[in-house]
Amino acid sequence: MSAAMPTASSNIVQLRPQAAPAVSVPPTVTRRLECWSDSLRDEPAISLPDLPHDLVEALPQAIEEAQAALVPSNPGEVLAALTTLIARKGFDLPDEFALEMDCEIIAAWPRDLWRTAFRSVWENFSYRRIPEVADFKKVIAAELEERQARLHRLESLRLKLETVRLKRQWDEVSRERRDRAG
Repeated sequence: MSAAMPTASSNIVQLRPQAAPAVSVPPTVTRRLECWSDSLRDEPAISLPDLPHDLVEALPQAIEEAQAALVPSNPGEVLAALTTLIARKGFDLPDEFALEMDCEIIAAWPRDLWRTAFRSVWENFSYRRIPEVADFKKVIAAELEERQARLHRLESLRLKLETVRLKRQWDEVSRERRDRAG
């Protein structure tokens, strides 16, 4: 039993291949940055320690990557998938407004999470009713919340660092005025 397990299932047909996002910040720097942002989450900006320079430089890219991980899905794809699922299960389509609301809510989720939720519902949903948005969301809720929290922590750190930078700048201007006046 020393054979290695394959990393991907060989029985899954990828209908629409997805390109993996290019990672430009090294994973260790990203991880350190996330640890710092989590550690400093509740600290006031004034008492922030100086962050290592490589982390400060990596912050904008880390924020971009966190935002990219939350890019919404395509509403057309969500609508097509939902109507296919409803037809496959043999249900009548709900009224147009209800279906539109479901699509709008679900399309706000990242595509990879939406597809994970859809696949789970496709495989496991056995109730004799049309799946609700909550049936999809419970599959991905923890991951979605973690992605949102990560972005929030990184943005919060960016704003705190900007506050510290502005305070230092204003302090310097104040010192110069005081020196000129005195």
